[in-house]
Amino acid sequence: MFRFRHQVFHDRLGWEVNSVDGREIDGFDELNPVYMVARNRVGAVAGCWRLLPTTGPYMLRNTFPELLQDEPAPAADDIWELSRFAAESPDDGDLAQASVSPVTFVMFQAMVDYALNNGIRQYVTVTSVALERLLRRMGMPVSRFGDGKARRIGKVLTVACRIEINAQMLRVVYPDRIFDTKKDEAA
Repeated sequence: MFRFRHQVFHDRLGWEVNSVDGREIDGFDELNPVYMVARNRVGAVAGCWRLLPTTGPYMLRNTFPELLQDEPAPAADDIWELSRFAAESPDDGDLAQASVSPVTFVMFQAMVDYALNNGIRQYVTVTSVALERLLRRMGMPVSRFGDGKARRIGKVLTVACRIEINAQMLRVVYPDRIFDTKKDEAA
């Protein structure tokens, strides 16, 4: 997984990340995070992300507090941070422009399932404007912190967002299921 992160963040995106021997690891990896790892048909890592509770140190609060834009950093048992999201790019360029890769979609489902099984009502994340745009196109309940203005961090136009785990999110990641939205929205 750390080699995959190096390939995505260092090699493909050109981010200035801490990589040693082709493995991208930072201090937040030492805090006992939850990792989600997707594998492709041959068993190679095809996607990953890291989840940390906001009751301890996390990237938005401790590394990129300027993205909070004067809002307090979330700190609650039911709010967690998503970070280091990485996924294989679809081989077909048209597919990459038109939709979400199957790996990415399954990762979103796993993220929602984890939230539902662990009492998480909201995720916060630092992400690129491009990924935020994808989440919105999918119909995910995403909102920016503060005045909503993006900031350039390195070469990337970046925002801090909240992602709600609610009935709207369930309809996005499980479009073929029927949900009791009154019950879901009351939760």
